[in-house]
Amino acid sequence: MWSIATGLLVAVWGRSLPHPVSQAVDMLALTSGGVSLMVIGGTLAGLPLQGRWRSALPVVVGKLVLHPLLVLLGLVVWEWWFTTSLDAPLRVAVVLLAAMPMMSIYPTLAQSYGEEESSAVALLMTTVASFVTLSGLMWLVL
Repeated sequence: MWSIATGLLVAVWGRSLPHPVSQAVDMLALTSGGVSLMVIGGTLAGLPLQGRWRSALPVVVGKLVLHPLLVLLGLVVWEWWFTTSLDAPLRVAVVLLAAMPMMSIYPTLAQSYGEEESSAVALLMTTVASFVTLSGLMWLVL
């Protein structure tokens, strides 16, 4: 949280980070995706998936179905309340982004709460199920 707040302050002030700090941040940014995938793969490698899908199912439905519906409802309420609307392509993009599976850092964040196994299963399930749900949503919207 502190890094996000600091990054926001630096961006708002229009300052740039010193080159050594900027280079270190760039190196961390380039490696974080690979590290997240290693954690997910290592977590799923020895994990029996039988019975785990039941605990992950609410997360999958919430992320792939409920989240896009709530974002769409938020857009409708926004347009009704402020009587302004977003451009159609932007509305579609917002709903499609909400329908994407969660980021690969999800199990890494859940690890500090002891939920890395169930979150890794939920991430795997949302990634696989999003092929169907995202394709269906794009068929409806586009």
